[in-house]
Amino acid sequence: LSLEQDAEASSLLEESPEERTYTLYPWARRLIRPLTTTPEPERETALFWHIPKSGGSTVKQLYKCMGKKIDVKSRPAEILESKELGLIQSGEIDLVFSSFPGFAIEHLVDSAHKVRALGMFRHPVDRLVSKFYYLQIATWERTYNPAWKDMDILEWAKTSNMDNDHMVKKLAGKLQREEATEKDLALAKQTIKMRFVVGLMDEMEESIKRFNVVMGIDTVTSQSGKGCMNGFFGVNARRTNSNPHPKMDKDNPAWQLLAEQNSYDMQLYEYAVQLFEKQKELIDSYASMIS
Repeated sequence: LSLEQDAEASSLLEESPEERTYTLYPWARRLIRPLTTTPEPERETALFWHIPKSGGSTVKQLYKCMGKKIDVKSRPAEILESKELGLIQSGEIDLVFSSFPGFAIEHLVDSAHKVRALGMFRHPVDRLVSKFYYLQIATWERTYNPAWKDMDILEWAKTSNMDNDHMVKKLAGKLQREEATEKDLALAKQTIKMRFVVGLMDEMEESIKRFNVVMGIDTVTSQSGKGCMNGFFGVNARRTNSNPHPKMDKDNPAWQLLAEQNSYDMQLYEYAVQLFEKQKELIDSYASMIS
């Protein structure tokens, strides 16, 4: 960035006195490129944090359509295998998808090959409602659960949902059976603010446009890029892993229970929405520098 743009980027990422109490997760501070640095698409690998039922499958298919070299590392064993092969260091991959951001970055990345982090966020209750209906019919998934077909969603939330505060726990490297804490939430907020390009599933097209800027993808003059964007966001747009299901309003007892069970993720999501708005200027500054 120029001195002027660097000052603008820094102001967008200014910390409040409360935020200064906490720092980033060490793996994020050491191994993810700061948002205050201009992307260098030819030299950087991007890592996309794939949060289940939050648009990740659509993102994956879109970038495959664009011809990007993608690798999916959703399980720790796969990550460790790829570490031995020097996946990031090879420079042969444009975009890595992983459901374990901290573990993947700690084991795949080194200080000479820092990654650019991307994330697509979805309202926690919407994500869980989608998961409840999806896994009733998704025979191809390891976590397929036909027994949920016979359950009311309120009963499921009370007795069978073990996937609470998913985002905060993932960034903390915690198992689902472990409890998230206020400190975990504070570290998650700072890590996302200082290191992640934030996308929102409710703003999918705009989010993808921002990811495209960061990865140096031309969807204006490139026919293939334009065609892929039209295929996913045009009149006859397609979605991957999409499963129509009943909507639930905030007055529904199940909605309220899921929101209560996911109080930390609810706060992190609301923070991500704020960051999404604030990052527009930052992404625009990237676009002017990269072009």
